[in-house]
Amino acid sequence: MKAVYQLRITLKHIRPPVWREVQVPLEFRLEQLHTLIQAVMGWGDHHLHEFDLDSPSGRRTPGRRFAPMEVMDEFFDDEVEDESEVSIGELCPQVNDKLAYVYDFGDHWIHEIKVQKILPASPDEQYPLCLKGKRACPPEDCGGIPGYENLLEVLSDPGDEEYGELLDWAGEDFDPEAFDLDAVAGKLREIEWS
Repeated sequence: MKAVYQLRITLKHIRPPVWREVQVPLEFRLEQLHTLIQAVMGWGDHHLHEFDLDSPSGRRTPGRRFAPMEVMDEFFDDEVEDESEVSIGELCPQVNDKLAYVYDFGDHWIHEIKVQKILPASPDEQYPLCLKGKRACPPEDCGGIPGYENLLEVLSDPGDEEYGELLDWAGEDFDPEAFDLDAVAGKLREIEWS
């Protein structure tokens, strides 16, 4: 391993922002990047996803798109490429290059992946690494950005008539401000990256 990318993964259209900084090998394939995003953001990998190179905003515009091979024939058109065949280094060779990752086409969570730095790999580190992050990602199936905003509004008011129901649904331990770097590091160590 010669170099690593430092990436900032930001969940778009949420304020205050939800983001993670990670380091991955230059040859990290998009299917591995998908697994990494699921782990560091806290998603459960229950939905389809795609990467979009030419539309970092995540809008459905013609561009170079990538998805998992096993679902391409069933859910995607012929224009989509196999995410296991391409690395982040091939698609984003320079600092400030961007790539969009869309998860859950119903809730439509758009993530911007931006190359912050290209660094020499440290022989003492095992990659990928999560360096830092802010805030918890929204719960799965909460209804996209409008549903998440409603969830946060209701959970901030114990007097709201939906409070008990949504607290049960989200879990009493759900804290939108929480990010546990040690827990994320533990998840990354459990994954086979080959």
